[in-house]
Amino acid sequence: MLSKCVECGAVLEWTVGPVEWEVKGEQIVVDEVERGICTECGEVYFADGVASCVHRRAVDAYKEAHGLLSGEEIRALRQRLGLSQARFERLIGAGPKTVVRWENGTVFQNRTADMLMRVLRDYPQVANDLLRRAEV
Repeated sequence: MLSKCVECGAVLEWTVGPVEWEVKGEQIVVDEVERGICTECGEVYFADGVASCVHRRAVDAYKEAHGLLSGEEIRALRQRLGLSQARFERLIGAGPKTVVRWENGTVFQNRTADMLMRVLRDYPQVANDLLRRAEV
């Protein structure tokens, strides 16, 4: 971990606490995040991999607050149906690489796709019927 600020050279104080993260123009608070804060200029630093984890947690919190399935819920649905990402995309009419982006939180599903996935989750017989008809 860094011990000095890259911007001003002052000492970093490492601590654990809440961090605000912007998602789609909204500030989302993510708790229990380890970060270094410059004692002089206030610049914030994260250890390797922490920023992407914070981003994923913030995206999941945003999706929950706005009534959208989380990336993990989408992945669980797809796996429960026994489909690869490509087959799941064909089933729901999404473009290539869309599902991986939804699952990783880099792109948000629209409300229509979210509702379709909820129907497939809540009514497995619909998923089975669509799979037979679509031959995906």
